[in-house]
Amino acid sequence: MDLVGGTELFEYVFLLSFGLCSLGIGVVTAKFGSGVSRKIGVITAIIGIIFIGIFYAVADGPVEVLQFTIVSGLGAMLGGILGLGIFLVAIMKS
Repeated sequence: MDLVGGTELFEYVFLLSFGLCSLGIGVVTAKFGSGVSRKIGVITAIIGIIFIGIFYAVADGPVEVLQFTIVSGLGAMLGGILGLGIFLVAIMKS
Protein backbone atom coordinates (compact mmCIF):
# COMPACT_ATOMS: atom_id res chain seq x y z
CA MET A 1 0.00 0.00 0.00
CA ASP A 2 1.41 3.36 -1.06
CA LEU A 3 1.00 5.86 1.76
CA VAL A 4 0.83 9.57 1.14
CA GLY A 5 3.44 11.66 2.95
CA GLY A 6 2.78 14.62 5.20
CA THR A 7 3.30 17.24 2.50
CA GLU A 8 0.92 15.61 0.05
CA LEU A 9 -1.70 15.08 2.75
CA PHE A 10 -1.37 18.73 3.78
CA GLU A 11 -1.86 19.82 0.16
CA TYR A 12 -4.95 17.65 -0.25
CA VAL A 13 -6.52 18.81 3.01
CA PHE A 14 -5.64 22.46 2.34
CA LEU A 15 -7.04 22.50 -1.19
CA LEU A 16 -10.31 20.82 -0.30
CA SER A 17 -10.84 22.59 3.04
CA PHE A 18 -10.10 26.01 1.57
CA GLY A 19 -12.31 25.27 -1.42
CA LEU A 20 -15.26 24.06 0.63
CA CYS A 21 -15.01 26.87 3.18
CA SER A 22 -14.72 29.50 0.45
CA LEU A 23 -17.66 28.01 -1.40
CA GLY A 24 -19.80 27.82 1.74
CA ILE A 25 -19.03 31.32 2.98
CA GLY A 26 -19.35 32.72 -0.55
CA VAL A 27 -22.82 31.22 -1.00
CA VAL A 28 -23.99 32.50 2.39
CA THR A 29 -22.59 35.98 1.67
CA ALA A 30 -24.12 36.07 -1.82
CA LYS A 31 -27.51 35.01 -0.47
CA PHE A 32 -27.74 37.34 2.50
CA GLY A 33 -25.49 40.21 1.38
CA SER A 34 -26.46 43.25 -0.62
CA GLY A 35 -24.62 45.32 -3.21
CA VAL A 36 -20.86 44.93 -3.00
CA SER A 37 -21.13 42.17 -0.37
CA ARG A 38 -23.15 40.05 -2.78
CA LYS A 39 -20.54 40.48 -5.52
CA ILE A 40 -17.73 39.56 -3.11
CA GLY A 41 -19.73 36.48 -2.07
CA VAL A 42 -20.05 35.35 -5.69
CA ILE A 43 -16.32 35.88 -6.27
CA THR A 44 -15.51 33.95 -3.09
CA ALA A 45 -17.78 31.08 -4.18
CA ILE A 46 -16.08 30.99 -7.60
CA ILE A 47 -12.67 30.85 -5.91
CA GLY A 48 -13.95 27.94 -3.81
CA ILE A 49 -15.11 26.09 -6.92
CA ILE A 50 -11.70 26.64 -8.53
CA PHE A 51 -9.89 25.21 -5.50
CA ILE A 52 -12.22 22.19 -5.39
CA GLY A 53 -11.50 21.66 -9.10
CA ILE A 54 -7.76 21.84 -8.46
CA PHE A 55 -8.17 19.29 -5.66
CA TYR A 56 -9.93 16.83 -7.96
CA ALA A 57 -7.32 17.43 -10.67
CA VAL A 58 -4.33 16.60 -8.43
CA ALA A 59 -5.88 14.11 -5.99
CA ASP A 60 -4.40 10.73 -6.83
CA GLY A 61 -3.70 9.29 -3.40
CA PRO A 62 -5.15 6.17 -1.81
CA VAL A 63 -8.89 6.07 -1.25
CA GLU A 64 -8.48 6.27 2.54
CA VAL A 65 -6.54 9.52 2.25
CA LEU A 66 -9.14 11.04 -0.08
CA GLN A 67 -11.94 10.00 2.28
CA PHE A 68 -10.07 11.56 5.22
CA THR A 69 -9.54 14.73 3.20
CA ILE A 70 -13.21 15.01 2.25
CA VAL A 71 -14.40 14.43 5.82
CA SER A 72 -11.93 16.93 7.27
CA GLY A 73 -12.83 19.49 4.59
CA LEU A 74 -16.54 19.17 5.33
CA GLY A 75 -15.81 19.42 9.05
CA ALA A 76 -13.81 22.60 8.51
CA MET A 77 -16.60 24.14 6.43
CA LEU A 78 -19.31 23.25 8.93
CA GLY A 79 -17.21 24.49 11.84
CA GLY A 80 -16.56 27.79 10.08
CA ILE A 81 -20.23 28.33 9.26
CA LEU A 82 -21.30 27.34 12.77
CA GLY A 83 -18.73 29.70 14.31
CA LEU A 84 -19.87 32.52 12.05
CA GLY A 85 -23.50 31.86 12.98
CA ILE A 86 -22.75 31.92 16.72
CA PHE A 87 -20.76 35.12 16.28
CA LEU A 88 -23.61 36.80 14.39
CA VAL A 89 -26.18 35.74 16.99
CA ALA A 90 -23.98 37.10 19.78
CA ILE A 91 -23.52 40.42 17.95
CA MET A 92 -27.23 40.77 17.20
CA LYS A 93 -28.27 40.15 20.81
CA SER A 94 -25.95 42.82 22.24
